[in-house]
Amino acid sequence: MLQQKSQKNRKDINKRLNEGCGQGRGINYKPAIWIIDFPSQGFSVQGLGWKTQREHHLFSMSEFRYFYALEWSPIVIDIREQFPLELEETLDIAKQCGYKHPVNPNTGEPNVMTTDFVVTIPGSTCIGIMDQARTVKPSRELQDPRVLEKFEIERRYWESHKTSWGIVTEQDIPEVLVKNVEFLHNYFFIENLSPLSELNIKQITAVLAKGVIQGDVSLSDLAARCDERLALEAGSSLAVARHLIANQQWLIDMNQPLQAQFRKKLALLATPSLKYEINKSC
Repeated sequence: MLQQKSQKNRKDINKRLNEGCGQGRGINYKPAIWIIDFPSQGFSVQGLGWKTQREHHLFSMSEFRYFYALEWSPIVIDIREQFPLELEETLDIAKQCGYKHPVNPNTGEPNVMTTDFVVTIPGSTCIGIMDQARTVKPSRELQDPRVLEKFEIERRYWESHKTSWGIVTEQDIPEVLVKNVEFLHNYFFIENLSPLSELNIKQITAVLAKGVIQGDVSLSDLAARCDERLALEAGSSLAVARHLIANQQWLIDMNQPLQAQFRKKLALLATPSLKYEINKSC
């Protein structure tokens, strides 16, 4: 039964590639592999990606955590996960190296290889933007000869495309930052604050900003008082605070646990503006 399902999933993936998945950028990009292909192994991002405004399909906790680090990075413009490599090229590379190309265990047919992330960042004045390919793997698996063979195929593939390629392990992912971004992620877009109106959000922002700058109470207490003062449902003001931090309208030390920071007077790295800018998902 599992073998039949695996074979069906591979056919679905190949069909998806023929329909244009793996092409485009931003909101128009569709990954080569989706959560529905391997539901027991995958993670989908709650809500929309901040930078892409689309759902992301991730297949390990390491991928999930690296994605959050990319979401926070100020230089990352676009994130494309499960990026398909041209099959004819990877077959040629595997042959040149004397390696066995990954195949479907049920049919023996070669699998389309994918790179976990292709990340777009600003390039030079002449280039505009540039892509970087990154493969995410637990460090303990880097001693596996077969894993290293597949990585060499990937490395050579991206080298031929003049694209930087690298391996990311758990040692490269800042743990506290990632947990903080996860804590904020569902509060980025203004729609996430429903049923609060834009007027409610502006009022809360003004009250919280004044209290954070001039007061000496914890953010949690300040937010609770704000909810009471504006006759709002408990937790409303704290949700707005998370929204402001997610949008970097409030700059704080993201290398310190956020929930601990909320339990004391919030230390801002810069004085916040009372002007509220709306960030909508569509």
